This record gives sequence, C-alpha cells and structure tokens, in this order.
Amino acid sequence: MAQTGLGGDEGRNWFYVSVSVVIGLGVLWLASSFLIPLVFALFLFVLLTAAIDRLRNVTVLGRTVPSGISHAVGLLIFLGVIGGLLAMLSNQVDLLLAALPHYEARFDAVLKEASVYVGDDVVAAVERAVTDIDITASLTSLLGSAGTILASFALIGLYLAFLLADREAFTRKLSVLIPDEEKCADFISLLQSVSLSVRRYLWVKTLTSLMTGGVAYAVMKPVGLDFAETWALLAFLLNFIPSIGSILGTVLPAGLALLQFESLTPFLLILVGVGLAQIVIGNVVEPALMGRSLNLSTFMIILSLTFWTALWGISGAFLSVPIMVVALILCSYVPAWRPLAIVLSRDGRLPHQEDWDLERKPSSRA
Repeated sequence: MAQTGLGGDEGRNWFYVSVSVVIGLGVLWLASSFLIPLVFALFLFVLLTAAIDRLRNVTVLGRTVPSGISHAVGLLIFLGVIGGLLAMLSNQVDLLLAALPHYEARFDAVLKEASVYVGDDVVAAVERAVTDIDITASLTSLLGSAGTILASFALIGLYLAFLLADREAFTRKLSVLIPDEEKCADFISLLQSVSLSVRRYLWVKTLTSLMTGGVAYAVMKPVGLDFAETWALLAFLLNFIPSIGSILGTVLPAGLALLQFESLTPFLLILVGVGLAQIVIGNVVEPALMGRSLNLSTFMIILSLTFWTALWGISGAFLSVPIMVVALILCSYVPAWRPLAIVLSRDGRLPHQEDWDLERKPSSRA
C-alpha cells in the first residue's frame, strides 16, 4: 500500500511537471514578440553595463565621470551603432536592385555550364524551382521583415534606456524584497555570477566576431566582391550562431562570387580565405580567450540551437548560447538542479565549483 501511495505521488508530480513544461513552452512561443526584444535587451544591458562601469572609472580633471553621463553615453553608443548599420544596409539595397539583372544572366550561364556535369534534367529542375520564386513577393516580405526588425531595435533601445535608468535602485529594491541578509547576499552573488559569465561570453564573442568580419572584408574587398561591407557585417553577426553560422558566413559570399565573376579564382579565394579565418578564429583564438569560463557541452549547444531556433526562429539561434550559459549557472547554484548542470557542462565541472561543497547550499560558502 505504501508503494502504491508513493507511486501515486510520483505520478502526480510527473503530471504537474509535464503540464508545467507544456504551459511554459506555450507561453514562450505565444509571447515571443514580447519576450525576444526583452531578452535581447537584458543581454545587451549586461554588455553595456560593463562598458559603462569602465567609463565611470575614467578620471577627467581629477573627477570620475558621473553615473548619469556614463549611462547616457553607453545608450548613445548602442543607438549610434544600430543607426550606422541600418544606414549602410539601406544604401546597399539600391545597389542590389541594380545588380539583379547581371546576377540573373550569370545564373543562367552557370546553369548551362553545370549541365555538362550534372545533366540537363537536374538543370531543368533547378530552373523550374527558380522560376517559381516570386521575386516581388520575396522583396516585399524582406522589406516587411526589415520593418519588423527596425521596430524591434526601437523596442530594445527603449527597454535598455529604462533598464539603465533603474539600475542604481535595483540593489535597494532587492534588500526590501529579500529582508533576510544572507538570502539577499546569495541572490546577489547568483546575479553577479550570471552577469560575469554572460558578460565574458558576449565580450569574447563580440571580439572574435569583429575579427571574423574584419578578415572577411580584407579578403572580399580586394577580390572585388559586390557588397563586401554587407557580407562582412553578415559574417560578424552569423559568428554569434554556433556551428552553422560560420558555415553560412563563408558559403553565402562565395556563392555570390560564382554569380558575379566568370572565373573560379574569386570563388576559391573567398571560400579558402574566409573559411580558414573562421576555422582559426573559432577553434584557436576563441577557446584561448574564453578559457574555462564557457564549460558547455558541444552536443548540448547544438541541441539548444535547434530548440531555440525552432521556438523563436533566427532570434532564438542568436540567443541559444547566452541562454544556455544562464541555465548552466542557475542549475549549478540550485542543489536539486545540479545534475542538469552537469549534463549541460562539457567535463562535469560546474561554475565556481571550488567555492562550495556540493552537499551544502551556496549560502554556506566561505
């Protein structure tokens, strides 16, 4: 009878967990238009606060930069970067429209050359597939997506402004919300660990992405590839997507080189040059800079990428690793969730494991 009762309790617990997971996934999907800009804003807030704190340590005429000015400068830097990128992309759109007839003619020539190797049937199938594409509808959809992205950037900027404005009062609010000093200190320690890990990941990823975009531009511009600036920006952005991002950042501009040039030399230069840069930066430079701070399982990174991309689309692909970093730290701090943290980690070692005994709470740390 006792075993039956225990089984009933376990069954109810699993039922509650299953229902909670389903409800949680439903909320994440249905509220994606609200949650995605908010999550982006939170991660950018972590990144910007690091720059702001450095700015506040700068002394001018023997005085440090006031808090309000440093926060305003940080927000203006973000808005300036976004505005500059949007202006650059808008200028590239006109050039793309002007170059489309050349690309179409070159595409037909490439298909004719390929028919010798793959056969007329394959070429005919490709031509039918391309003919079925409605260019006008695609451009309209692209412009609509651009408008949505612009609105999202505006919303992210608004969230950032209020997060920065409310930053100074946050600690005081925590002391009121959590009167117990020990619990409040533990919670602040948890937030600091999350902030430091995410901040380090974002800074290192931003640095290596800048290196990737810079090398890509240095390869593509001398070759004469059209829209080299846009492709370099795309290489920078795609580097934030694990695994497949670096592949797309290499294959897409190389594919354009096939349409733009009649010779295979530019295609090979871009494929080899950008590809080698992606390999060296991704497998040598980035691990050296990241060190042990991002102790994540490679398989779980791919699983996280698949899950968040399916749930939130391309935005989820960009957010998959930062969310996984947060999940790893949160699970490592909660004793009941530490088995999940071990699964998420690469070698079973938890963040700050040396700071506590796994059999005790984080509050008992020295």
